[in-house]
Amino acid sequence: MKKLINGLSVFFEGSSNNKSIIFIHGFPYDHTMWKAQIDELSKNYFCVAYDIRGLGESPAGDGQFTMEQFVDDLEIVVNELKLDKPVICGLSMGGYIAL
Repeated sequence: MKKLINGLSVFFEGSSNNKSIIFIHGFPYDHTMWKAQIDELSKNYFCVAYDIRGLGESPAGDGQFTMEQFVDDLEIVVNELKLDKPVICGLSMGGYIAL
């Protein structure tokens, strides 16, 4: 399923009643890099993956990005989906955002 949150394309699979995992992709990829993990883990977890600004299906806007903005986006996604203490899994730039 897909939802637009704060201009970001957010994708999720699994039951929202389960523990949540958020996947944050690396540069220059998009949410689809996590497909194999989400296909398996969504059987027991609520899996969320989103496209970072300017990548995948999320628009670039004015193209001026900061790491702080990427972190704010993550916080907005967590709050909008009302996730309680999600596990955060990031690779490369996604890992930096997760920190």
